Amino acid sequence: MKPTTSVADFIRRGREAGHDALGIAHDPEAIMAMAAVCRETFLRDRSERPLRQWRELVAEVAALNDGDTAIGRWLGVEHVRLGRAFKAAALDDPTLLPDTARWVVVLASGERDEMMSRFDLDLMAPVKAEAAESRG
Repeated sequence: MKPTTSVADFIRRGREAGHDALGIAHDPEAIMAMAAVCRETFLRDRSERPLRQWRELVAEVAALNDGDTAIGRWLGVEHVRLGRAFKAAALDDPTLLPDTARWVVVLASGERDEMMSRFDLDLMAPVKAEAAESRG
């Protein structure tokens, strides 16, 4: 079996070569869109791979952030979501806690709570749908 290449490796190699196949090496918005796709895949499948890819992409955006407040806010929201996702999946990421502490400060306390509540609903949605179908 061929070894897999992580999303971060793919982006790094693209940068080193001055390009990449998807055109995302230097585009935070494109990386953010890919992160959203990985987040949705995790919510649907509940597997570790899209969760780790989502985490890699969020870290990539954080590395590219040059102080843009909109991107900083997005990073805060994504770190709240990632924290809940890793907890729900019972997985560990040693760099997540310090990164989360760095980025969530841009969100007000009530806003963080609201994001967690919304994401908890997203996490529960497929479970509720499966239960409804089984009663069907």
